[in-house]
Amino acid sequence: MVKALGYASVSFDLSRPGRLCRGRERWVAAMELEEPVQLHRLVISGAEFTDDTARDAQRGLTFSGLTPGQVLKALFPDQPLLAFCEEGRPFSSPEDALSREDYDQQRNGGRRVDWCVRWRAVVNTAEEIDALMGGATSSVDGFVPWNGELTDDLDRALFTLTGHGQTVRTPVARFQPTAIPVVLEQVDALVCVHLDKHGPVIAVYSHAPYEAQDALENLAKDNETLAVPFAIPPMLARWDRALYDLRARWNEDELGAFPVPVGEEVQPRWSNPAPEKSQETEAQEAAPETEETAEEAQEAASETEETAEEAQEAAPETEETSA
Repeated sequence: MVKALGYASVSFDLSRPGRLCRGRERWVAAMELEEPVQLHRLVISGAEFTDDTARDAQRGLTFSGLTPGQVLKALFPDQPLLAFCEEGRPFSSPEDALSREDYDQQRNGGRRVDWCVRWRAVVNTAEEIDALMGGATSSVDGFVPWNGELTDDLDRALFTLTGHGQTVRTPVARFQPTAIPVVLEQVDALVCVHLDKHGPVIAVYSHAPYEAQDALENLAKDNETLAVPFAIPPMLARWDRALYDLRARWNEDELGAFPVPVGEEVQPRWSNPAPEKSQETEAQEAAPETEETAEEAQEAASETEETAEEAQEAAPETEETSA
C-alpha cells in the first residue's frame, strides 16, 4: 500500500467559503459580512491506496503514515498550541485542561439533552496532540498558537467560531466561517480540524500565505510518505487526478521511479484527448468513398444509355401497330 500526504495552499473568500467534505461536514450558516474578507487556507490530508487509480483509497490525515501531531509540530515547531473544543465528551476531556465548563446541550428542539463539556487545553508535544485527535474521529475542534494567556476576547472569539453548530446529525456543522477573522484578530493562525471521507483533515487559516511546502515535503520524505500537492483542498478533490498530475511532473533522473504503481487503466481518464486528424488524413480516408461514388455514377449512366436504346427499339414496333 502507498501512503501519501496531500496538501493545498489556496485563497479563502469568506463571502463564498465553499463546501467541506460532501456528506460529512458543512459550514454553520454564515452571518453577513460588512465588507469582503480574503484569507489564506492551507489544507492537509492523507490517503492510503494500492495504485494510481486510488479506487481503494482510505482518505484522511491518519492514513498518510504521519500523525496529526507530527504535522502540526512541523508547521509550528517551537510553538505551544491552545486546543479548544465546544461539545466535548464529559469523560474524555483533558485532565489538565486550562478551563472546563460543563453544560446541557438541547437537541431536537429540547426533546433530548446531552451533557457536554467546553474546554481549552495547552499542548506542547506531538504525543499530546495525537491523544486529543484520537483515531478516525477527533475530540478537539482546533488549535491556535499559545501566547501564555487565555484572554476573554480570545475565549469569546473561539465560542463565536464553534458555539452555534451541531454534531449529532450528518453532515456535522461545527464552524462559523465568518468568525474566523474574529479569531485571527487575537492570534496569527487558526487550525480547524475538518473531516475527510474516513478521517480528519487539518486546515490552517491565516491572513498571509502560510509557507509550509518545504516543511511538509521534508516530513513526508523522512517518513517514506509521498507528498502530493493539490490545486484544491484534498477533501474536495480526486486523488487519481492529483497523482496523474504529479506523475507528469516527476523527474525520474533525480527522484527515481515514480513510487505509485500503475493501475488497470493504462491511460488514465485525465490524459489528453486523441489528436485531431489532419486534413491529408481526412482526404485519404474520404478518397475510397469518392471512387465508389464515381463508379456508381458510371453505372447509373450505363443504365440510362440502356434505357434509351430500349426506347429506340420499341419505337418501330409502335409505328407498325399504328399502321
